[in-house]
Amino acid sequence: MSLPEFSTRYPVTIAMATFAVVLLGWISLDGLGTDLLPNVETPVITVDVKVPGKSPQEMEERYTRRLERDISTVSGVDRVYSITRTGQAVVVAEFNWETDMNFALLDVQKRMGTYGTDDEIQTLDVTQEDPQALPVARIAVTSVDYADLDELFGAVDTLVKPRLEALDGVASAEIEGDAEKEIRVILDPYLLEAFGLTDSTVVQQIQQANQDVSGGRLEEGDQSYQVKGLGRLADITEIENLIVGQRAGAVEESGAAAEAGAGAGTGTATEGALRVPVQVKDVGRVILEYSERETIVRLNGVECLGIAIYKEADASTVSVVQTVLADMDQLGLDLPNVQFTVVENQARFIEAAVQEVEEAALFGALLAVGVLFLFLRSITVTMVIGMAIPISILATFTLMYFQDLTLNVMTLGGLALGAGMLVDNAIVVIENIYRRLELGADPYEASAKGASEVGVAILASTLTTVSVFLPIVYIQGLVGELFEEQAWTVVFSLLSSLIVAMTVVPMISSRLLRPQSSDGRPKQRRWYSAGLSLALDHKFVVFVFIGITAGATFQMALGIPMEFIPREDQGLFSVDVALPEGSRLEMTDRVATRVGSMIHELGSGEVVTVYTRSGQDPARVTNVTDPSGPNRTNLSVALSTGPRRSIGQIVETIDREITEIPDLEAKYELQETALQGVLGAEAAPLQLEIIGDDLDTLRRLTSEVATLIEELPAVYNVRTSFQGGQPEIDLNLRDDVVAAFGLTPQSLIADLERRLAGEVAGQLSKDQRSRDIRVGFDDVTLNELRSIRIDTAEGAILTLGDIADPRIVEGPREILREDQRRIGRISGYLVEGAVLSEAIEQVEGLVAQVALPVGYATELGGEERERAESFASLGFALGLSVILVYMVMASLFESILHPFTVMFTVPFAGVGVVVAFWALGEPLSIMAYIGVIMLGGIAVNDAIILVDHINQLRTRMSIREAVVQGAQDRVRPILMTSATTVLALSPMAIGLGEGAQMRAPMAIAVIGGLATSTLLTLVIIPVVYEMVEGVRRLPERLGATDRS
Repeated sequence: MSLPEFSTRYPVTIAMATFAVVLLGWISLDGLGTDLLPNVETPVITVDVKVPGKSPQEMEERYTRRLERDISTVSGVDRVYSITRTGQAVVVAEFNWETDMNFALLDVQKRMGTYGTDDEIQTLDVTQEDPQALPVARIAVTSVDYADLDELFGAVDTLVKPRLEALDGVASAEIEGDAEKEIRVILDPYLLEAFGLTDSTVVQQIQQANQDVSGGRLEEGDQSYQVKGLGRLADITEIENLIVGQRAGAVEESGAAAEAGAGAGTGTATEGALRVPVQVKDVGRVILEYSERETIVRLNGVECLGIAIYKEADASTVSVVQTVLADMDQLGLDLPNVQFTVVENQARFIEAAVQEVEEAALFGALLAVGVLFLFLRSITVTMVIGMAIPISILATFTLMYFQDLTLNVMTLGGLALGAGMLVDNAIVVIENIYRRLELGADPYEASAKGASEVGVAILASTLTTVSVFLPIVYIQGLVGELFEEQAWTVVFSLLSSLIVAMTVVPMISSRLLRPQSSDGRPKQRRWYSAGLSLALDHKFVVFVFIGITAGATFQMALGIPMEFIPREDQGLFSVDVALPEGSRLEMTDRVATRVGSMIHELGSGEVVTVYTRSGQDPARVTNVTDPSGPNRTNLSVALSTGPRRSIGQIVETIDREITEIPDLEAKYELQETALQGVLGAEAAPLQLEIIGDDLDTLRRLTSEVATLIEELPAVYNVRTSFQGGQPEIDLNLRDDVVAAFGLTPQSLIADLERRLAGEVAGQLSKDQRSRDIRVGFDDVTLNELRSIRIDTAEGAILTLGDIADPRIVEGPREILREDQRRIGRISGYLVEGAVLSEAIEQVEGLVAQVALPVGYATELGGEERERAESFASLGFALGLSVILVYMVMASLFESILHPFTVMFTVPFAGVGVVVAFWALGEPLSIMAYIGVIMLGGIAVNDAIILVDHINQLRTRMSIREAVVQGAQDRVRPILMTSATTVLALSPMAIGLGEGAQMRAPMAIAVIGGLATSTLLTLVIIPVVYEMVEGVRRLPERLGATDRS
């Protein structure tokens, strides 16, 4: 008993099974998480070493090269590159995608253990990169009622931050804008010398006075007491009055002045003198002021605080942000004088993108059902086929749940893609049932036998489509990781639709459909039959047409540009601004305020908010492409949601004005949340690397090539990695003097650091807040540097000028290395409408004009390198999918030749892809490439149904009669299946809504390829089939001729 016969005989069983699938699907849908992307774990490990005071050259010589050698020997390493800055070396290791990153991380950490004995290393961090470890939301906090930001910082730190971090799914809430005051004890070096004290003495006395001391236990009778000495400092006044030493007062008999020094001083009191205490206020002043700030945050030019919300690894972005925003509403009631403004919200884009995909799938399904009604002119039959879509989708949700998949733009895109294909199997089944009813069969017989006849054909067509997705699942690399969940989703939905077509459709058809009367062949079919006979009689003309089409398509293909991934306009972008190295944070903040106001003016009402973060960004400390420091600022710009210019046009307008500001470097990035981080497309799209060894030669070559690239009209904001060196002060120690007084460079550096930056002597806790107590001196100017006092072990008092000749030098801002060689990088941005592949061709032509010295070479990096690697992986997947499709069809037809007949549709599907992208002017991206791979399985489905039916008819007809009759019988289901798929993908191809620009190329590729393959299948496949049969029967005819 076949499956269709079982379904028609036991309808209640099939109905209950269907209801169970629907019920489980609803339950599974509620349990599926929602996120932007699948959980992609990139095989990248970063090693960050900080050694304060070291120049980039010294860091490279002592640490970077050694780190690169050690890391390169770790198993599975594919690529090692690094960036060396002042006091920092960041080495990045990219591993093969099949590498077990847990073991790789342990291996790297083990090799870093040898650096633990280096006392000069301040920190050494080994981390595995997580491209999605970005803030899911950023909130600006402002208030007009707090006296200054320090009070606001206290309220946020003690009330808001702990509350947010206690929410489900929130890993941390980091405060941006370190507007916290500290207690500064500013000493006077002359008063210290007069009282015989040192700054170390003051630090020691503060530390001793600011601690609790336990005195044991005291027992009396039945009571026990804990003896404690509460020595904690309570306020600034206690610090001012703290005794740090003693001086000699008047002598009782002689009244002569005593010499200084007692207690903690360097001398002893004259015998008979009174001892007078020396307090902190006697040798300096104590003030409450902002600590040396690392970050300044502004919202629309007004200084504020920011809160960056990070989610836990397995938490849903949407649910976390919704929870935070709901709590923010309550916080607004609890803190009415504090305003919370959401400036970045990943969940908004995710929700909008998910909603857009859902709407595209819904509209596509409705269009597919509509075209069914136009073909069949029967509401009952249309409803039967239309039921396949929701049932198949709910069954897919159940399979997704058990596969631990989430609802994201990839899986939902797979469902939207499959919405039209879900009814293909049902269409073929119902059409064949309908045809049997027209021949006079009763509904039960027509349903059972009609479904059984096409069972093998739809099984093969489903398996061919599934086959093209299997290579994607097994592809190693970013593309495979990113599209794996989409492939599983499409596979699950197609397998579900196959089961529905073989069970639910026959069961319902046997109950609802009634015998139909045939009105003969419609006029359209007679026209098609006549045209097909004409083509079969003139095969040479058909093949000439094929040749002309192939040649024209090839010429069109050469003119199609290529890019890595489509750029998505979310209405958010950021501007990274860099001032010359050595610029102070206060200067950077003033420039950032000016640039922010400029953006508001140039935005002409299109700019809603500008959120500025100047200075150190903890999230970018180890970022190779986006360094962070006091000379850098990031401006996040949010645009209005109404009609406006594109981001590219606005950025070009802003860049024309920013370039007028001298010594300013700007870089622009689309805010594409984690997606661009995963794909590596967040940096400048155009990157050229010059590989060599000598820094001066690399500097010269990068400058020459950058000058040439600046002349290209499609490129703007061209920068090199050598622009803007780091100003440094070289002490230039006099070795003989240093040795003569028993000094060492290490001790001198430690004294200078304490003199310039001060020393933290503890904390003062009050009102649930702790403030650092920093002991130091007034800021030293460049002219005063030489007069800094240096104490020696023998008691000699020197100045820095006595033992050194300080001078200002300029070192490289950063040193880039890849594969253990130095590189110079040139980066640039493309104007609106420019295509990366065309710009690359122009750049390669310019580079060919530059004479490179021996041992130097150029290499394209950034987005172009990622595109080439991804296209190579997809090319492998395409080839493998074609082989799998051929194997499935060879098994179906039990023939080696007939699969080649069906495979003829694949190149003609390529014709449609080329024509579609050429006509629309769309570049070919990895999304389009995925669509091409899908076509390898989709395009052959119509041909499989046609060839399988022809083979069945040949048992009782001649070849010509079978070909013509089979094509005539299958023309309606072929047109119906293709039309439903094309119309179902049309909303996605139009590309409206959030995230649509990324998915549109895939839909365009499928629509274009399916349109041409369907039209050509109806003519060329019958011609090729008859020709192949003639070749296959040639030995038989020759044998018959010989016998005659």
